[in-house]
Amino acid sequence: MKGKGRIFLIDDDELITSMLSRVLKGAGYDIRVESTADGIVDKIRAWSPDIVLLDINLPGKSGIDILQEIVAREVPTQVLMLTADDTAETAVKAMKLGAADYLTKPFNVEEVKIVLRNIMEKGKLREEVTYLRKVNSQLFDRELIGESDVIRDLKQQIGKLAQASVATMLITGESGTGKELFARFAHRLLQGNASGFAPFIQINCASLPETLLESELFGHEKGAFTDAKTDKKGLFELAK
Repeated sequence: MKGKGRIFLIDDDELITSMLSRVLKGAGYDIRVESTADGIVDKIRAWSPDIVLLDINLPGKSGIDILQEIVAREVPTQVLMLTADDTAETAVKAMKLGAADYLTKPFNVEEVKIVLRNIMEKGKLREEVTYLRKVNSQLFDRELIGESDVIRDLKQQIGKLAQASVATMLITGESGTGKELFARFAHRLLQGNASGFAPFIQINCASLPETLLESELFGHEKGAFTDAKTDKKGLFELAK
C-alpha cells in the first residue's frame, strides 16, 4: 500500500517520538526520526519529506534557527513546529518565519493527524497550482509567436512591469495587433508574482449602451433603477 506521505520527526523526547512514530506509521505515513540538530537540514533535503515535525527546543540548536535555515536554503518541505510553550509569542514567530502550523505539547494524536492531513492537502493544492501555472505559461508562450526584436522587447517590458507588480497597465495598438493577447500575458505574469488569484475579465465598452456601461463597470444595488431586481457586482470589483 502506498504511504500517505513522508514525515521527518525531530524531537529529543523519546516518549513523544515513540508515540508519534507508532501512531503515524499506523496511519500510513513513512516516518524518520532524529533527536539532534547535527547536520539536520542536509538530512531533511536528502530524505525529501513532505512535512517536518520540528521541536522548538533541541539540544545544541533552536528549532527556530533550523526553520530559518530550511526556508533560507529553499528546502522543499512544510514545517510543523512542536512547542511546550503555551504562549502564542513563539508560535506566531514560527508562523511568520514560514512554518505551516504549530502544535502545543501535550497534544492529542487525533489533532496531530488532522493538522498533518490539512498540511498535506494544502501542499497538493500548491503543487497543482504550480503545475497549472507552468502549463498556462507554456500555452501562452506558444500563442505569442514571433522572435522579432519588437516581440522580444514587448515581452521584456511586460515582464519588468509584472516584476514591479504595477497596478495599472495601458496597452495600445491598432485593431487586430494582439492587445488582448498581451493583456492576458501580462495578467498571467502578474498572477505569478501574487499570493492569490484574480480572474482576467474583459469587456468591450464600445459594444455597450451608455446607459448600461456604469452598471457593468461599477455594479448596482437592488432597486437602483427599474430593472435592478437584485444586487450586482461590477467588473472592477470582480477583478480584484
